Amino acid sequence: MRGMTVVAALILLCAGAVGSGAAEKELDPLLEILIEKGVITRAQAVAVEAERDRRAAAAAAAESPAAAPPPAPSVVVAPEPPTPPAPPPPPPPTEVAVGETTTHWYDRIKLKGDLRLRYEAFHVDGISRNDQRHRFRMRIRPGWYTDITDWMDVGFQLRSGDPLDPVSDNQSVDGGFAMKEIAISEGFAGFHPAGWLDVTLGKFDPGKKWVVTDMQWDDDVTVEGAMEELSFGPLKTDLYQFVLEESGSGSDSYMFGGQVYARFGSDSAGAFSVGAGYDNWIRPQLVVDLTLSSRLHGNEVTNLLDNEDRLVSDFDIVTGFATWTWSRSERWPVKVHVAGYYNAGAAGPGEDYDKGFFARLQVGDYKERYQPMFRYTRYYSEPDAIFYVFSQSDTTRASDLDGHRFDFRLGFVKRSYFNFTWYHTKPVYAEVPSMDRFQVDYIMRF
Repeated sequence: MRGMTVVAALILLCAGAVGSGAAEKELDPLLEILIEKGVITRAQAVAVEAERDRRAAAAAAAESPAAAPPPAPSVVVAPEPPTPPAPPPPPPPTEVAVGETTTHWYDRIKLKGDLRLRYEAFHVDGISRNDQRHRFRMRIRPGWYTDITDWMDVGFQLRSGDPLDPVSDNQSVDGGFAMKEIAISEGFAGFHPAGWLDVTLGKFDPGKKWVVTDMQWDDDVTVEGAMEELSFGPLKTDLYQFVLEESGSGSDSYMFGGQVYARFGSDSAGAFSVGAGYDNWIRPQLVVDLTLSSRLHGNEVTNLLDNEDRLVSDFDIVTGFATWTWSRSERWPVKVHVAGYYNAGAAGPGEDYDKGFFARLQVGDYKERYQPMFRYTRYYSEPDAIFYVFSQSDTTRASDLDGHRFDFRLGFVKRSYFNFTWYHTKPVYAEVPSMDRFQVDYIMRF
C-alpha cells in the first residue's frame, strides 16, 4: 500500500506541474529516480506521464466557457495503481559444461566403496598347539570417481591392508589398538572415444572389464598399466599390458595378454559367454625374487623352482571359459562359470604339472532383504598351470591347489549382506597339510 500511495502522490504532483510549461518530452526526475531504484518500471512511468497529460488537457477544457459542462457532484476517482514490478528471476544454478552436455558439479562426483567386518577361524595341523587359529579382520575401500567430459573419466581409491600385499586388503584387529595402514589402490583415467572402444590407463581394478576367475586373479588385485576393450555387437575383445617390476640393472618384467569372447542367448535359454584368452608373462623371475626377498608380500611361491630358486617353467597361459546365466526367476537366478588352464610354457618337471580348471555354481540373489544365495566353487591347479603371484589368497595355496569352497549369502538392510564361507583345500604337489577355513563377513556398500 505504501508504494501505491507514493505513486498516487507523484501523479498529483506531476499534474500540478503542468502549468510550468515544460515543452520537452522527458520523464519527470522523480519518476527517473523511482525507475533507478526499481520501485516502478519505465513503462509504468510513461503511463503516469500520459495520465498527467490527459488530466491537464481535461482541466484546460473545463476552464473554457464554451465547453463548460453542467454541474455534477464532485467525485474523486483514485487512479488505478500500476502493477508492481515483477521480482527478478533467481540466478541459474552453478553449472559446468561436460563435453556436449551440462550438469551440476556435485552430480559429477561419486563416492563408492565398501566396509567389510570379518571373523575367521582356521584348522590346520601344526598351526598352533591345538591346530586352530581365530582372528578378526576388517577392510575398507573408499573411492571417488568423476566424469571430466562425455568421453573421459578419472578414478581414485584408497584401501586398507598391507601396501606390499597385492592380493589382500584385510587388516587384522590386533596390535593393541595400533593404527591401521591405508594406501592408494586406484588412480586411473578412462577414455571412451567411440562406442566400440574403451581405454583405461593407470592403476585400476579390472574387475568387470574382463572374464577371469578368482583362482587366477584374486578379487583384491588392482593392476598397473593399460587395458583396451573393443566391442563389436556380441563380440568383445580385451587387450592388456601390465607393468610388473622395473629392473635397475636389466630388462623389466611385464605381462601382455588378451581375450576374445562372444555373448548370445535368449530369455528362455539364458545368456551365454564363450571365449578364450592368452597371457604371456615376461621375465616373471623378477617377481619371484621380490617374494623370496620379502619385498613383496601376499602369496607364497607355489610354482616349481630349481635348486637356485629359479622358475623351471615359462608362463604362456592359454585359457578357455564359458558362462551361463539364467534369470527367468528373479528370486532364484542361476549362474554357472567354468574355465580351463594350460601353460604352454611349462618345461622340465613343470610339463607334468601344467593344467588346471575352475567351476562355480551360484543359485539365488542376495541383493534384497533376507534373500539367500548359495554358491559352490571347485578349484584345481597344478603348480605350473598358472603364475602364483595374483591368484586366490584365501585358499593359502596359490597355484598348487586342490580345493572346495562353499558360500551362503543373506541380504540384510539396504546395500549390505552377510556372507558365510568355508574353504577346504590341500596341495596337488607340495607335502603340506590340508586346511579348513571358516569366515563370517558383514559387508556394507556405500
